[in-house]
Amino acid sequence: MSDAPSTALRGAPVHIETNGYVLRSLIPADATPRFLEWLNSEKMLAGLNLPPLNFSLDQLRGFIAGFDNRNNYLIGIFDKSNQLLVGFYTIDVNLTHKVGNITTGIGEAGYLGRGVLWTTIDALLDHFYAYRDVEKMTARLLARNFPMLFNFKDNPRFVLEARLSRECRAPDGKRLDILVYASFKEN
Repeated sequence: MSDAPSTALRGAPVHIETNGYVLRSLIPADATPRFLEWLNSEKMLAGLNLPPLNFSLDQLRGFIAGFDNRNNYLIGIFDKSNQLLVGFYTIDVNLTHKVGNITTGIGEAGYLGRGVLWTTIDALLDHFYAYRDVEKMTARLLARNFPMLFNFKDNPRFVLEARLSRECRAPDGKRLDILVYASFKEN
């Protein structure tokens, strides 16, 4: 039996074109050796505060299939000029409270520091506020993840809502602070 949600429980896939990028719901066929390499990389996992995943291609396909485009989303960021998958957003939605929690990462080294998230996040927020019945979006970031903080700290769509001291544990057991940034539909 598959862990993937049944078709009846799935929502419509996301497809957004903005500023030279395509944001779309990933499908199992998007699992490539290149995607697998950067998703399993120590640098990516450190930024997400995850232990080694060591996904195989088949495991990555199964992971992608587990997102239902209703309660949770795995959205690829593709460079429109060459169709290269350069990063992703995951969004977990609490449908009752109309709140989403966003996680994001850029995996392709040539796209780091190029403002991909700054270029795409407005369209993503607008889509979720207009079409997915979300009223608030939060991002929980490791306080030490300076490259990712750049995307939220001075972003006019987000405000620092809280600093959670020693909120989580790193894979090595050390306690880490989390910064919570929030964006609201009405802003």
